[in-house]
Amino acid sequence: MRGALVVRRLGVATGVRTRNCSFHLDERGFVVARVDDGASMELDDARAALDATFQVAGGVRRPVLVDFRGIRAESKAAREYFVSDEAVERYSAVAILIASPVSRVIGSFFMRLSRHRVPTRLCSSEADAIDWLLEATR
Repeated sequence: MRGALVVRRLGVATGVRTRNCSFHLDERGFVVARVDDGASMELDDARAALDATFQVAGGVRRPVLVDFRGIRAESKAAREYFVSDEAVERYSAVAILIASPVSRVIGSFFMRLSRHRVPTRLCSSEADAIDWLLEATR
């Protein structure tokens, strides 16, 4: 994966870092994607994020917790990519963690203007996001 730092343990990716996100596999079986504070998400970033998510997931379709609390902006192309056929083949559910006014607006915009083909939910606490992901994928 171009432009990503991959952390491996015994040949398995345990963490991946892209230009503006970090990714790891939680012991409960979901991928955690944390967007950096002040990050702007463009189409290339969205592609890198999806590749990193799938790599950390071990090539298995898994639920994803996206920590959007620090995001500053997300392009229309990035939003559309995250709900594309290619993307939904790589994850089974998405909990989007929001907190700041900017992340709340971007998250709400994403929910209203995108057609979601996997269970997707905005959450204001990490505990609620985890609980929902675990319930949604039982």
